[in-house]
Amino acid sequence: MLNKVFLSLCSNNSCFLFLASALGGFGRGLYVEKWAPFVKELAVIVVRGRDNAIVCYPVVETIHKESICHIVKAPAVVPWKIRQLASDVAHKAVSSLEGAGVFAVELFLTSDGQILLNEVAPRPHNSGHHTIESCYTSQYEQHLRAVLGLPLGDPSMKTPAAMMYNLLGEDEGDQGFHLAHQMIAKALTIPGANVHWYDKPEMRKQRKMGHVTIVGPSMGVVEARMNSMLVGRGYDGQPAIPPRIGIIMGSDSDLPVMKDASKILTMFGVPHEVRIVSAHRTPELMCSYAASARDRGLQLIIAGAGGAAHLPGMVASLTPLPVIGVPVRSSSLDGMDSLLSIVQMPRGVPVATVAINNATNAGLLAVRILGAGDPDLLARMSQYQEDTREEVLRKAEKLQSQGWESYLNP
Repeated sequence: MLNKVFLSLCSNNSCFLFLASALGGFGRGLYVEKWAPFVKELAVIVVRGRDNAIVCYPVVETIHKESICHIVKAPAVVPWKIRQLASDVAHKAVSSLEGAGVFAVELFLTSDGQILLNEVAPRPHNSGHHTIESCYTSQYEQHLRAVLGLPLGDPSMKTPAAMMYNLLGEDEGDQGFHLAHQMIAKALTIPGANVHWYDKPEMRKQRKMGHVTIVGPSMGVVEARMNSMLVGRGYDGQPAIPPRIGIIMGSDSDLPVMKDASKILTMFGVPHEVRIVSAHRTPELMCSYAASARDRGLQLIIAGAGGAAHLPGMVASLTPLPVIGVPVRSSSLDGMDSLLSIVQMPRGVPVATVAINNATNAGLLAVRILGAGDPDLLARMSQYQEDTREEVLRKAEKLQSQGWESYLNP
């Protein structure tokens, strides 16, 4: 069998030729692989059934150190077009091969948006371990379905985000096991974390001994949980909880109104942050806040502003997250200028809004939006509505039984 050596040690053609010659020349079965100037490594788990039906799992990013996969992020944080292109390349690659089962397609993403095919591994793969917790059908079940000729399962994710961390040997022997068990103890305190230990009898440095998968409502939340496991931040049995909603306003003069949104979110147990971010006085901060909101794990922004009320619309133009604008009453036009400025946003930049000064409804609307994908929040909202109904019925009964004079003068 001819030896095949991949020469990716330099990008200079003469260097390639020298190395090839030193190794015996191309006549010995050597070939040169061009250096790929990639910015990210991506992967797609593709499954083909015995009937040639093919399904693709969501594109993931794989993060390597010293040529060993350390972390897998699902889905990959890349533009939608890149995800589609990666899936298309992976689908075509597996379509050109034979066999039934799971194929892991490893890809490079270049700085100019190209997707390069790296290699195809015909087996369940490290980049697909997250599917056990994050997808409706794991790669292992899918492999059995494929080779047995059963219908293929749904490969889509049942959780918005997941990260897989490989538990690699940090030392030899008993000390290595001790360090691994310390990491597992941390992982077991993290919400959404699932530990898989392979029970290998021998511990060696950099050997894959297990993995931890963390799932959560957004990549920002999952990354924060992963960081608390890796660097100990918040590790005291109460891991740090990242905010899901950002409440922002242009000035502290808006705080007496905007505090009501915070009260509602606190009542519903929704982690949130309150910040002053002025569209006019600190435009750079506003741009940075809006552009980074999704990556930090925020799922929605409530923006309050008086006067021209540019903040809600400007933020909405910089983030794909939903934005709720709260028009704050000003001294000159009684808040109408704020309201009209928010509702008159151009097509393509939607901003939801509520009544003037009604940050309470902004908080409630935010809870309802998150509740569409959060059964616990949806149940709390139903209970809130029921409690409100019962409160109104009690007041009606009291008025009817006591009369309005006693009602007003208890």
